[in-house]
Amino acid sequence: MTDRGAADGNSMKAKLSIVAGFLVSAVLLWLALRNVPLENLGAAYARVNAWYLLPAALATVAELFLRGAKWRLLLLPANPGIRVFDAFRLQAAGLALNNVLPLRLGELARASFAASEFKIPLVTVLATILVERLLDVVVLVMMFAAAAAFGGLSGGLLEYRNYLWTLFAALAAGLSALIFADELVSHAWFAGFFSRFPRLRSLFEKVAMGIRGFHTFRGGASILGLAAMQWLTNALSMWVLALGFGLSGVVTFFRSIALLFSGAIAASIPAAPGFFGNFELMLTKVMKGWGVEETVGFAYASFVHVAGYIVVTLLGVFFIYRMGQSLGKVWGQFSSSSAKEQA
Repeated sequence: MTDRGAADGNSMKAKLSIVAGFLVSAVLLWLALRNVPLENLGAAYARVNAWYLLPAALATVAELFLRGAKWRLLLLPANPGIRVFDAFRLQAAGLALNNVLPLRLGELARASFAASEFKIPLVTVLATILVERLLDVVVLVMMFAAAAAFGGLSGGLLEYRNYLWTLFAALAAGLSALIFADELVSHAWFAGFFSRFPRLRSLFEKVAMGIRGFHTFRGGASILGLAAMQWLTNALSMWVLALGFGLSGVVTFFRSIALLFSGAIAASIPAAPGFFGNFELMLTKVMKGWGVEETVGFAYASFVHVAGYIVVTLLGVFFIYRMGQSLGKVWGQFSSSSAKEQA
């Protein structure tokens, strides 16, 4: 196949992925709305107490800041001069791009921007992002288990707790393997192998640099602590908006953690940018199990989703344009490379 033919094939795959994502979102949104009388939604939204919007928005910004602080600690071994604010604004930019562009281009763009701005190998930056994702799942599973134990939660996803613990163990093992990547490279058992393949050794060392922040107890504890604080702040934002909806008697802080975990699972389903439909369906069904009417559950879920979406996207787009970039430039620069990766 010629280069032109391969490029056309990659472009077609990317377009089909985008269309499929929007179709998935449309179906999930329809499933979330099918038992919700649309004429009653206005009244459900009207019950929101506007005084709760500001603290919820501040909690969203604080959660982004904690994300940036956590990522900075992962990047520090490769460049000790990185500031928290720099990591924060690139985090916001990446999440905003994920919200408006398909194919999760925000992660690829964030890695590219960081590699260029921080003078770090792209492979190392991508390794830190992989570690972020693994760590997020590990921490969320632990938080969900703690919320179930101390908050008296039952049913729902807890019926699959054996699968969740299996996932937790697998991810923890993968994270541990990455943490000890340096030791694997230098171990006598593998030294001969890597000496025959110096390029592979160089690649492995660059990947290992992305996890070196865990090599000290203080560094590892700080990264884990920031990850927990990040997700607890996210749960706090959801709980504050539940109070604004008058759901304080139903949605406790522990249940907010359960909603957060459910929303994270929903976001893992490939869909349109912003994951609209996934989030609403999952949270509406979870809250229905707690006795919340579907109209109110959908109104709450969609309000939480849109409120967070607006705050993150506006902040991220602001930083994108401050960097001299634009949504069009990012799409043109990274869509073709993403299509090649999916080929």
